[in-house]
Parts: sequence; structure tokens; C-alpha cells
Amino acid sequence: MRRAFGIAALVVLAPLALFVLSAPPSASGAAYVASLLVLAFALVVKRNARRVAIAGGALLVATIAFRLVATKSEDVRTIDRVIDERDVALNAARALALTAFVRDPDVPRVPDAMRRAYDEMQREEGDLPSPVVSTYLGLQRPGASDAIEFRASGRDAVIFLHGSQGNFTMSCWLFARAARDASMTTVCPSTSAVGDWWTTDGERIVRDAIAALRARGFRDVYLAGLSNGAIGASRLAPKLAIAGLVLVSGAAPDAPGASVPTLVVHGRADAMIHASVPRAYAARAGARYVELDAGHFALLVDHDRASRAITDFLESQRAARATARSR
Repeated sequence: MRRAFGIAALVVLAPLALFVLSAPPSASGAAYVASLLVLAFALVVKRNARRVAIAGGALLVATIAFRLVATKSEDVRTIDRVIDERDVALNAARALALTAFVRDPDVPRVPDAMRRAYDEMQREEGDLPSPVVSTYLGLQRPGASDAIEFRASGRDAVIFLHGSQGNFTMSCWLFARAARDASMTTVCPSTSAVGDWWTTDGERIVRDAIAALRARGFRDVYLAGLSNGAIGASRLAPKLAIAGLVLVSGAAPDAPGASVPTLVVHGRADAMIHASVPRAYAARAGARYVELDAGHFALLVDHDRASRAITDFLESQRAARATARSR
């Protein structure tokens, strides 16, 4: 029975391991794959099975310990530090590209663009924790929402709301780089994996994030969102005391204008949220509308143009408000 179970495990793990290793994975991802294969192999071999199992278990424990040390952070839960976000996101993107489950023109470009983004984030920031695991475990709620923060030199901040796939550090970082060029700190709170920010819990998390930034002495607070996060931001903005609004790849068709300066960035070929929806919102809200030659993943695959639009907007608003205060 033990040997049969081991063979079954190897049959399942072997192709999965080949897929993950071809990404290529992070060092910890490769170590996790190797440890699981060794543990499964320990069930198959007749001689030295105990030693093989000990070796696999030791590698697994050592990898977990390495991740906990390398990603030491008070921003997210311990469970989120165990897995490298890159391995989760990149392999999910590759699976989507292979299966064509999401029919957006950006999908074939996403894996390579994502690989480059993670490489660059690693070079600039080192090992970063991610709240994606606890998000999918349903642990995010008001009063216990993990937040990623990228600090800048200025006294203004942006709250960036994640989309329906959960709070990925890389997406937060992509936006934060653009905000940092405008001297603004970026905070990315977490809600459910659905990204339903318009719910009571979602709104409370956003209000708590605004209050926390105010308590820390930040002057102007802006709201931004990506995909479902942009839909939520467009619905919440009229209720909140914010200095401006940035919507990327999304807007609610029923949301009124927020009566604050607003930027809408959208891919003209977006197959998930048709460009007519944010275009109509921008007209309704008197917003600045920037349409990119991309699909739903415009922030990733056309990052330079998206980032430039975001930085220019935030910098212009920061300068205008500074001028108004000096009068």
C-alpha cells in the first residue's frame, strides 16, 4: 500500500515538477519541488527508505526556515513568508497561457512580462513577503488586513486596491514605482481574493488604511485600484475624503464621478472589462483618460506607458495642491 501510494504521488508530482522547474522557479521553489519528490520516492524504495525520507524532510524544513529568515517582515503573516510569490503567480500565468482559459490578448505576453517584473523587483527590493497565501485562505478582514508598503520621500500617499486574484506584491510594486517617482508612498491593503472592495468589510479596510496614514502624518491621500480594485475604488471614492483617484483596467458602470481629480488608464483591447465602460466613466467624471495598446494586463505588459501616465498625473496633482497651499 505504501509503495502504491508513493508511485501515485510520483505520477502526479513528476509532470508538475517538470512544469514548475521549466519556469524557472525561485531557489526556494526548486527546493520545495525537490523535497516533495524525495519524500514521494521514500515511499517507493525498499532499502534506506527511512534515510531518504529524513533527507526529504530535512530539505523541506530547511527551505521553510530559509524563507522565514530571508523574508523577515512585520507586514504580513508568517504563513505568507513560506512561499515565494513568484512561483505562484508565474506558474498560474503560464497555465492560463497554455489553457486559454482567460481570452484576453495580453495573456500570451503575461508570463514573460511577469518574469521580467519579478527579476527587476528582486534586484531592486530583495526578497519581499506576500499576503497572497493568507488572502486565499480567507484570513483578510477589517482589523487584520495585511498591507504592503513602499515608502517614498514625500508626505503624500496612495492606497492601491488589488484585483480579483488577490494582493500580489509585484502588482503593488509596479504601481508603487510610478507613485514613488511622484514622491508618494504606496500602501496596498488586502481584502478577500475576490477583491470586493465595495462590500462593508472592504470599505472598512480602506477607511482604516486612510486613518492609519493620517495618524502617521501623511498630508494628502489618494485612492487607486487595479481591475476589481478599480471597480471598488470608483464606487468608494465618492464616500471618502481623498485628494485624487487613479483607476487602472477597471471602473464600475454605475459609479458616479468622485468630484476629485481622476485618472483612468485602460487597455483598448481589454476583453474582461470593455474599454467603453471606463471610457464612459471618464466622460461622466471629467477624468483624464489614457488608453493603451494593450488588454486587461496593461499595467504589466505596457508598464512604461502606464507608469508614465500615473506618475505624470500624481506629480501634477501634488504640485497643484502644494501651490494652492502656499497661497
